[in-house]
Amino acid sequence: QSHSNRYGYELPDSYKDVDLFEEDEDDYDNECDDEFDDNVISMTSMTDDNEEIIEEGLEKAKDSRQKVVLADLDKPGSWYVVAHGGRPGRGNCDFAKIHGAPPDPMFQLERARPGEGETAYLELELKLIADIGLVGFPNAGKSSLLAAMSRATPEIAPYPFTTLHPLLGVIEYRDGKKVRVADVPGLVAGASEGRGRGHDFLRHIERNKALLYIVDSAGCDGRDPLEDLKILAQELASYDDSDLLSMPALVVANKVDLISNDQQRELLMDLGKVAEEAGIRSNSEVMGISAGVSGEGLTALSCTIRNIVQKTS
Repeated sequence: QSHSNRYGYELPDSYKDVDLFEEDEDDYDNECDDEFDDNVISMTSMTDDNEEIIEEGLEKAKDSRQKVVLADLDKPGSWYVVAHGGRPGRGNCDFAKIHGAPPDPMFQLERARPGEGETAYLELELKLIADIGLVGFPNAGKSSLLAAMSRATPEIAPYPFTTLHPLLGVIEYRDGKKVRVADVPGLVAGASEGRGRGHDFLRHIERNKALLYIVDSAGCDGRDPLEDLKILAQELASYDDSDLLSMPALVVANKVDLISNDQQRELLMDLGKVAEEAGIRSNSEVMGISAGVSGEGLTALSCTIRNIVQKTS
């Protein structure tokens, strides 16, 4: 019995002692079925016994990985290679072009196997692109302002932390101009140390052209609007080595319908002084509005928002 193929190459040892013509077909099928059943049992057993070990190993590997910023894809069409693929395998098409006797089957099998590529564990972070971002404490009226000036429908309630995720609205002007506004969850004191939720979403205003600081002029929750503006400036200054505090900004006092005209004038002047001392880059006067009740000051605010966005474009 010859052990070479029709091209004259020696076959592997696994083929030398096999005579398919003399083997009973039923015995061959039964033998294959038994081997398949054994593999299934061993695979099932291995999975059950090692499932916890595998999960524990994955968790340890995840914890041991160091978080590194690879790229910031902030422009259309930008790209970055995070992992290289392995050597491609060679199929029958490559060997079909060879003149004469083809290579050894084992050589073809080895070349057909592709090489292993690199493995990368990636965390993709989306940043909203807006023209102006709203920054303020919970219950300061950011959602009310967004709903009053755009077609956005944020959740509005007389208690803090109604905004749990970033929202995006569009202010539309009569001449067709549009300004996109981003609302992030309210900040609290100590947000840079992990308190609250707003600090986790400040990345969504890093791409904004300007910021709008909004404070509660009436102090409905027993807060001091002057102290709130100081804390907001401190939290933005301590966020991830970014330069949020130097962005063009507007300072707005909401809920002025709950205070007298004299109190409003005094408060707006004091807020202007605090903003200057805190390093907030505001080139306009502090404005007083009533976003959720009377709508006072919203027309003037919309014009100011448009002007500051156009200057920074």
